[in-house]
Amino acid sequence: MTANDKTIQGPKNEAPVANAYELSKQYFDTPRKLKIITAGAGCSGLDLAHAVETGRLKNIDLKIYEKNAGLGGTWYENRYPGCACDIPSHNYLFTWAPNPNWSSFYVSAPEILEYMEDVADKFHLRRYITTRRKVIGARWVQEKQKWEVVSRRTDGRRNVVSAQGVTAGEIGEDIIEECDIFINASGFFNAWRWPKVAKREEYEGVLVHSADYNPAVNLRGKRVAVIGNGSSGIQATAAAQKVASHLSVFVRNPTYITSNMGSRFIPPGQKQLYFDEEQKKKWIEDPQSYLHYRKEVEKELNIRFPMFIRDTPQQALAKDFTIKDMKAKLAAKPELQNLLVPDFSVGCRRPTPGTGYLEALCADNCEVIWGELDSFTKTGIKSADGKERDFDVIIAATGFDMSFIPRWPIIGANGTDLQKEWTKNPACYMSTIAEDMPNYFVYLGPGSPVGHGSLITSIERITLYVSDIIRKLQRENYTSFKLKPGKALSYQAQMLTWLDKTVWGDSCQSSFKNGTVDGALHAFHPGSRLHYFELLNRHRYEDFEWTSGCPEPELDFAWFNNGFLEHELEPDAEGDPT
Repeated sequence: MTANDKTIQGPKNEAPVANAYELSKQYFDTPRKLKIITAGAGCSGLDLAHAVETGRLKNIDLKIYEKNAGLGGTWYENRYPGCACDIPSHNYLFTWAPNPNWSSFYVSAPEILEYMEDVADKFHLRRYITTRRKVIGARWVQEKQKWEVVSRRTDGRRNVVSAQGVTAGEIGEDIIEECDIFINASGFFNAWRWPKVAKREEYEGVLVHSADYNPAVNLRGKRVAVIGNGSSGIQATAAAQKVASHLSVFVRNPTYITSNMGSRFIPPGQKQLYFDEEQKKKWIEDPQSYLHYRKEVEKELNIRFPMFIRDTPQQALAKDFTIKDMKAKLAAKPELQNLLVPDFSVGCRRPTPGTGYLEALCADNCEVIWGELDSFTKTGIKSADGKERDFDVIIAATGFDMSFIPRWPIIGANGTDLQKEWTKNPACYMSTIAEDMPNYFVYLGPGSPVGHGSLITSIERITLYVSDIIRKLQRENYTSFKLKPGKALSYQAQMLTWLDKTVWGDSCQSSFKNGTVDGALHAFHPGSRLHYFELLNRHRYEDFEWTSGCPEPELDFAWFNNGFLEHELEPDAEGDPT
């Protein structure tokens, strides 16, 4: 070793010793201060902020950057006619923020957004959120054991698109900021897709995407077109038909319109249940009764999962019931039955209750156009059969990029670009961790329980899982963790093998397969949501590599600190000495 080598090596050896000395002055289990940067202030970002605010995660400097002008994610962005949640309202909430004041069994997007804003205020979560700030990239710096996150301010527009190569709304210079942990909570319902139809720019009327809809658009008495019959298209169709003078619905694929989720809690013959003030008051005064009700509703949703397994009695029953129900509702226009009723399994496409949708299609002022679109025209749409139709308003309910590919470059260890890697193969561990991405988490990544039940409950479980790993970093003197090579691929192999027996893999065009018929089932968890929750409770730390803040062997246990618990020497500290 040369003299120069010693000069370079010296400071590297001194730093761990200094670190160990500082640790020796602290009480055992004192959490090291960490900085977290999170992209996105939807449900995931709010739940993480709550973990910090309530002390589940201590000594954390949390920054949440939200590209839009307000918090709320999906429920902030989506304002199309009829936008609502088909999960029962009393299950679509944070368990730490119960809401006995929901107006009805299923609630609209504005009411959900109001709930999220109220939660942010009540629990003091806005202090962590910076709106109009868009993350555009991140890079792991191995020498510093930190992420460099790049962001830009946005110009104040309500919705800012988050998609590869899209810079609309970004202003100012790059803002580069370091953090110990980077969390992607940006979601996947935000990179909307326009229909791949020629001459879209030539249309001179009002053209809006359901994901960027302006409620000021007046549909009353207008000739309206809705393109698409996914969840958004179904809801928009049912709402638009009530006020439009004429409605044309462009459909390419059949889909099941199922019974409402948790429908046994709704009185027979009704599609909705509105809660009166007496019921709300009872739940407020008797929280245990309210909790029991919520658990009963959730149980009803969870026990439906066997329906998604191919050739089960539950699947056969669901298919038989749904087909009979759809044909009965389409009796006024029997020609629609063969077009709209699928032959694939129920659940291959996302089951959509679609209250009022089939009735809208059968209305006198509604026309269903089957097949591909040829092109837009100056005044409307030309269908594949050559017929041109004129419209005042066209609503494109044509979905999102559901590929799970990060919207911006994320450069991890060894120069690995997650954006490029997941373009080839989105292999993910527990839906939250990617290979070669130290100190990086993603909410609801590939392999999430998106097929059934409330996603908010899943988000809460992910936060608990992420929090456990962060606390280990803080308390055991680790500067980083990283998934061991091959673990993501092994996890994915198990996932895809198990999913092969589900109806999600049947031949149907599905958003879960990113709009394809036969795409890989990267979206789904290999099991029920309860199975996923239990897995998140398992701490398989042997699947990770850990980097110590004191790499020298003799300092490996410097995290024992001063050998005392705080309450042993601090009279005012809480703790039981027995």
